[in-house]
Amino acid sequence: MNFRTTLVIIVILAGIAGVYFLFFQEPTDQESVNEKPPIHEVYNIKRDSVKQVELSFADPAYQDLKLVKDVTGNWQLKSPFQADANSEKTNQMLDDILNKRIKQTLKVPELTQYGLDTPNITLSLWTEGTTPKATFSIGKKAINYSVYIKEKSEAHIFLIESSALDDLTKSPTDIRDRSVIKFNAETVSNIEFKHGNIATVNCEKQDDTWSITHPIKAKADAQEIEMILSELLSLQVSTFEADGTDAAAVPQLEKYGLGTPRVQVKLTDEDSTYALEVGSTVPSVNGQQGHVYVKSVHHESIYTVSDEIYHLLNKSVFDLRDKRVIDFQRTATNRFVISISGQQDTVCTKGYDNIWELQTPTGKIKADAKAVDDLLFGVDSLKAVGFVESSANSLALYGLASPSIKVAFTQQGEEMPAILLIGDAAEAETVYVKAEDSPQIVRVDRPLIDKIGLGTAWLRDKQILNFHIDEAIRLTLRGEDIEPLTCQRLGTNWRLTAPVKEAANNAEVNAIIYELDNLMADTFVGGNAIPIDSTTGFSNPHVQLTVELRDKKVYTLQIGNIDASGRFYARLQHEPDAIFFLNAELVEKLKTTLTLLRIPEQGSP
Repeated sequence: MNFRTTLVIIVILAGIAGVYFLFFQEPTDQESVNEKPPIHEVYNIKRDSVKQVELSFADPAYQDLKLVKDVTGNWQLKSPFQADANSEKTNQMLDDILNKRIKQTLKVPELTQYGLDTPNITLSLWTEGTTPKATFSIGKKAINYSVYIKEKSEAHIFLIESSALDDLTKSPTDIRDRSVIKFNAETVSNIEFKHGNIATVNCEKQDDTWSITHPIKAKADAQEIEMILSELLSLQVSTFEADGTDAAAVPQLEKYGLGTPRVQVKLTDEDSTYALEVGSTVPSVNGQQGHVYVKSVHHESIYTVSDEIYHLLNKSVFDLRDKRVIDFQRTATNRFVISISGQQDTVCTKGYDNIWELQTPTGKIKADAKAVDDLLFGVDSLKAVGFVESSANSLALYGLASPSIKVAFTQQGEEMPAILLIGDAAEAETVYVKAEDSPQIVRVDRPLIDKIGLGTAWLRDKQILNFHIDEAIRLTLRGEDIEPLTCQRLGTNWRLTAPVKEAANNAEVNAIIYELDNLMADTFVGGNAIPIDSTTGFSNPHVQLTVELRDKKVYTLQIGNIDASGRFYARLQHEPDAIFFLNAELVEKLKTTLTLLRIPEQGSP
């Protein structure tokens, strides 16, 4: 290609670029001038200023709607029936239409061909007074995803996005609030539960405390009541069945099981009363989740909701009663004492380092942190499974006049401890208990009480020995079917000194020392009586190991008989009364033989 041809091509391309810039590329400032205005600017209608909306439809399948904003700023559906509207959805609908931009304005001689003589939708908006601020008629769709629209007071028509048809085509179900019952949970001061037409439980709040006032007078379970109020507030309609006068008609009520509702709840606050009635179960279709019919007395409407509402409101006195046994703060507790009849008190205190210690006749020992936490949490959350309706004069009948166990919790900043009294066993694996400062006797499940009855045996640290493996210098092992063995550490190696004198298998000896190093009991043996020797087998131990440390301390572990659960009785010889259990797997790891401790000769298998 020669220079002349190249020059011609460059000139042509430059010309094309110039034509494009002149005729196709609009200046930036021109774009802002030609930007299409939204409806709310043209007609000076702000969404928040709209106080009433009316929608009418040419399609008879849709009902005309009237929505009015109340004094609280919430939308109410006034026609075709009265109900709470979903304010968020209503405001979104207004935003969708008022923010539509006017694409084009047209002056037309007549409206028929644009579908504006009989519009698909007519929208009227009030901001104040009795006359609408604007009334818009929406006609046929046009090209480019547009629709024709006209404001009543003007001669011209204009085009907006055709999505306006979908934005405004609403049924009452689309726009109404699906909340079944609306109230302020903070101001509710009275709740009445009914089964049929019989009032079963009344609850009342005074000074932020809930109490049962009927059929008995007792403290109510505030958490349970707050949960009920919360679930009622979040309850959503599944389907709308009937509204207005139809919902109140007797045949209609009987049809839905609401002539005599199964369950009713009535809430009262300072100004209003709200009620919900639960009727019959909706017939299940294709295994769908169960639903029930309910009636909002406030709106005279019938809905279906999840049948969980029946279980939520079907409450007895026991369900609503405060079942917490004793009132104390476990996180503020720094000392507790377990007094068991015929035994020395178990005293447990928390030090400045937050470490719990048990005081024993031989001095302080470390407590099992998990066991202490289980005790404090268990008592703090201890709930009654049954109430005894009798006077304090009947304490002896339940073993509470002179309780077998008393637990006193001292809390930081409190002068007097919170005391739990534990009495006799009751039916169904329960025990009678009461808080000392309460007249109420209750039954609670046994498991926690049985652990408390173990006292120190439950709460002491389960680690039996705690030394470093390198501190051990001598190990002696004997027992049933075990030839007595003794090993001595020389430097870093172990040597057999009995029944033979030779180098020992370091790995085998160290494996046993490692198990002893952090020996943990399954649990200690509690109760008044120490098991007799024929039970424990300590006079002729199954296994006995003695370990001597560099600091001259000597520990002898005696492992006796196996019990019915498959665990072995065990103790340290210098603490004969501190009997504990070791699991069988651990005991096997502590046993060995001379053959295993000897080093095989070169060439031997």
